[in-house]
Amino acid sequence: MLTRSFKLMMVCAIALIVFSWSLAAPAWAQDERASRSRQVSAAPAAEATVTLNEQFLNLFLETMFTRLRGPRFPLSLASVEQPPPTESIAALQDSPRAAHLQHGLPLKSVEKSAANVTQCASVIVLEREVGGVRTAVHFENGRISAPLAFSGSYAVALLGCINFQGWAETTIKLDFDRSRQVLSARVEVEDIHLNGVPGLASGVIVGLVQNSIDGRINPVEILPASQLSARIPIAAAGGALRLLAREVRPEVVPGALRLHIIYEFASAD
Repeated sequence: MLTRSFKLMMVCAIALIVFSWSLAAPAWAQDERASRSRQVSAAPAAEATVTLNEQFLNLFLETMFTRLRGPRFPLSLASVEQPPPTESIAALQDSPRAAHLQHGLPLKSVEKSAANVTQCASVIVLEREVGGVRTAVHFENGRISAPLAFSGSYAVALLGCINFQGWAETTIKLDFDRSRQVLSARVEVEDIHLNGVPGLASGVIVGLVQNSIDGRINPVEILPASQLSARIPIAAAGGALRLLAREVRPEVVPGALRLHIIYEFASAD
């Protein structure tokens, strides 16, 4: 949709320029005959502003949760820097009797935990709301915050399958890649709040959730190349121009994000 708007804007601008040139054609032709050598000055930068408000983005999230489902990502123990405080899950599955002898736990309890580990889905799911905290995007003065509600399950040795839920305090940083013509966002976790998770497993699950957000969600494309750049054919001029974003300067104000996009024109051929 943005590409069509940019094309329409560019076509109108080009039409205005062509019309102005047609009025000044006699004088321009006389000047050209007087001096064949002309200096070409650098084209001034063109700026377009795109505004995204909280209502738009949060309505998008609401529609995703109601019409589709909450995004889900697998959890991976390998991504956590600190190992769990108990033996590995693989050891529990392979030898329940060894775990029984090592920790002095009833054999039936250990065997039941091993069975729960085998059947437990290792996954985190982004939820609409947990404990009164809703997944949303908030624009403040110079800052973008995004509380993320989630739930999930993970198999912890000796404890079995742990179902967890909570929410993460996050901030969003924007980054523009000029070579790829892509504006992306990176979610940075500031704190994680878990509900009803045993203390023995909370450290492991917090690390898993943080690494899952860092590795599975990031980066998020806000404006892809198809919306930031455009090819504008001009048949009468015998070619086409390419509209390229040279810089994207975000401005975060209460309730809205303004993207000031500095454009330059280049030959598309």
